[in-house]
Formats: sequence, structure tokens, C-alpha cells
Amino acid sequence: MSKLDEAIAKMPRSLLVFLVLAGALAFIVSQNPLSDGCEVEITNFAREARGIITAYKTKKGRQFATLFYALEQCKEGNNQGSCEDYFKALKRVADATRVVSPKCYPKLKLEYENLTQVLATGVKVMALVAWGDKPPEGIGQRLGTLTEGDVYGFCRSKNGLVQLTSLEEYKSFRASVYREFPDRWPENLPLEKRAEIPRPRALQSVSNPTGTLKESDVYERSLFSLRCDLYQ
Repeated sequence: MSKLDEAIAKMPRSLLVFLVLAGALAFIVSQNPLSDGCEVEITNFAREARGIITAYKTKKGRQFATLFYALEQCKEGNNQGSCEDYFKALKRVADATRVVSPKCYPKLKLEYENLTQVLATGVKVMALVAWGDKPPEGIGQRLGTLTEGDVYGFCRSKNGLVQLTSLEEYKSFRASVYREFPDRWPENLPLEKRAEIPRPRALQSVSNPTGTLKESDVYERSLFSLRCDLYQ
């Protein structure tokens, strides 16, 4: 009998059982690491997002992601009516993102690399549609033609974007949208001449000295100044 066999023979039975079970558990864990709980949440997200930002197979063929088609329709029409389907699809994605725990965001971003861009595009498009073709007269007109449901979608998309990136990245993104808000056309400019010059932009800056609004005014009149804590 070897020394190892002798040691095992002398070992109390309860200790031997414990060591065997511990070894088996260690092997199982090494082959199947313990779940951090994110798998279920990301699976739930996938179920809600299927057919909206991801395609899937059906018995009749392939169901393409509807969000991107709806976005093209929205851009072509450039108004609330043509964007209705897009806004609804975006809200579903934002709602699905909202139920994922912050600890799971890194895994969610790995699984859906375009999710941040999807939300950013949605926030930008909704802000531009609400603004319209000229600056809103004041804070009371900042919603434009958007419905309450649209506003919920905007706020949830914005909050999701902040959570998936950072507040600083969001502010930088918001500033880039400010630069796209259109200003009024000069009153003395004939309609046929508008196609010959760049569209005036509202934000006054070093690169756009003819803009008529300061950054604080752009913020106040835009959808970005909404108190989204009221639309949770």
C-alpha cells in the first residue's frame, strides 16, 4: 500500500466525502462559471428587441430589423407623422434597455455593439423633429408636434444613452446636435435661392457667427431641456 493510500485510509470518512464533493464542485465551476445574473436580463432584452434592431428567421423567411427601415421613412418625411413607426420602435428598444441592471451594461454593449448608436440616433432625430425648420418661439413650443408617448420614448432613450456611455460623453453628443438645429431663412432670400446656400444654423458660435441663439437659448427651446425625471 502506498503512502497516499495509507493517508486516505486513515482519513475520517466525513472529511473524505467533503474533499470529494469540493473537488467535484470546483471542476463543475471551472467548466461552467457561476452566472452573474446578466444572462437572464440580456435574454429578456433580446426577446424584446428581436425584429426591431435584430433580424430573425421565420417559417416564411427572414424578418428584418424594422427600426432601420422606419428610420429611413422618418428621414424622408422629416415630420412627426412619417416618424411615428420609428418613434414607437425606438421606445420599445429604450424600454428593453431600461430593465437591464447597470451591472449588466458592459455585457449588453458587447452583445449589441450598435445599441449606443441606435439610442443616440433616436435622441438626435426626435430633437430635430421637435425643433422643426426654425427655432421654437419659446419653451412652451419645444415639444413641437410630438405626443406624450414620443416624449417618453425620447427621455428613456436619453437616459439609456447616458447609462451606456457617460454623462460627459452625452454632453458632447448633445453639443453636436445643437450645431444642427436650423435657423430661419433670411426674409429677403427668394425661395429659389435657398438651394444655393447652406441651411442657416441657429447656434451662434465661432464657426457660425450669424447664428441667432446662444447655447443657453438653444438648450431652453430644445427637447433637451425637458425634465425627464417626470417621464420615467
